[in-house]
Amino acid sequence: MDPLARHFQHLLAYHGWAYQRLLESLGHVDDAVYRAPCGLFFGSLHGTLNHLAAVDRIWLARVRQEVPPYDRLDVEVAAGRVELATFLAQGVDAWRRHLAPLDAADLLRPLDYRNMRGEPQRRSLAEIVTHLVNHGTHHRGQASAAISAMGLETPAMDFIYFKPEPA
Repeated sequence: MDPLARHFQHLLAYHGWAYQRLLESLGHVDDAVYRAPCGLFFGSLHGTLNHLAAVDRIWLARVRQEVPPYDRLDVEVAAGRVELATFLAQGVDAWRRHLAPLDAADLLRPLDYRNMRGEPQRRSLAEIVTHLVNHGTHHRGQASAAISAMGLETPAMDFIYFKPEPA
């Protein structure tokens, strides 16, 4: 596999692993606490995870040149935790499948898309995937801070702790 393509597959695998770690850490959290406003931009832990799930799919639709499935960033894509975990994992898998046949030239080629306001944009797939994973890290970090503020243990989700997949 092309080294750049392998790098982005690894980033996406990390993205899925970090989601799984965060969701596992929330497994014992009372549902009322999980859904309660806790100072996050998208309100609750549930709202934040739904935002991430929606955005992952919005970006995937953009790079596939499809109509985005959501027109809001605060949409609830899954009401239950199990459904949300499945949706997030399926989204990461869809990203990895989309990138699987691509090489460095594909990843670096500019893509045209429209942002949420309908304005034309141009970025490479490499920039978009980097943004996607960094965006996830940003909001997972917010969720981790909220969990810590609740007096609960937070999972280690740093990239360096993610074990690479076999080459």
